[in-house]
Amino acid sequence: MKKKIKHLKNKLVEKISNIDTALIGFLENFDRLIHLFLAVLIVVVSLAIFIWFVHDFIGLIKNVVEFKRNISGSALRLFGTAILLWPLSSLLRAEINLIKGEKISLNLFVDTAIAGTIRSVLISTAEGEELKETYYYIIALLVFAVVRLIVVYTEKLEKSQKEGEKGGA
Repeated sequence: MKKKIKHLKNKLVEKISNIDTALIGFLENFDRLIHLFLAVLIVVVSLAIFIWFVHDFIGLIKNVVEFKRNISGSALRLFGTAILLWPLSSLLRAEINLIKGEKISLNLFVDTAIAGTIRSVLISTAEGEELKETYYYIIALLVFAVVRLIVVYTEKLEKSQKEGEKGGA
């Protein structure tokens, strides 16, 4: 009787193990599909922003050709649009790394916040927003810069510890 119970227990554990393996495989494939979808989405958004950049560039050229006095607003908008491509490029690189199974840096997210804040400063300056709002953006940039320094320092410490473990092992 004990042998039958042990045999049944082993079969049950084996079946559960097979289900676990199948479930993990499904979840890994689903995760990969999500990352592929996000990569395609980033490409589509990047193309849309590039078209927006071309539109702003044509507007700037039009203002220059027509000898309009204040082309700085068009130039700042153009630069603000170009800044949007920087984090999208980083996000696409991160998706590629994730699909390959590599780790990504937290700096990616901090850099994205910095780029968005810089763009907000440029746009608010071009549109003549209140100076008070610009000060808030500058404070946010300083906070993001400090966070970025902390992340870089932490990642360097982590990397040096891993290299020390490899060298000592």
